[in-house]
Amino acid sequence: MIEPEKAVEIVKEYLDRNKITDVTVLERVQTATEIIPHGAMKGKELTVHTVCYEDNYLYVTSAVFITINAEDGTLLYGINSTRFFEFDE
Repeated sequence: MIEPEKAVEIVKEYLDRNKITDVTVLERVQTATEIIPHGAMKGKELTVHTVCYEDNYLYVTSAVFITINAEDGTLLYGINSTRFFEFDE
């Protein structure tokens, strides 16, 4: 199982690889066991870490939540106020 600090590093690496800038990654990580609602692992019960980053716009800050498999560090899915997205990695 990966530590919550490693989950933050994985999200930062994802943002760097995809050239997503002007964001703030929060160091607080939520760890839970849940049934995965989306993607290839849909329906499986996994322990996950959820990391939040904030998109910093001129007048608005928008939160994006990235859920990671706590066992192996695989990016599972992300969600924000307008959409759900899966990772192709």
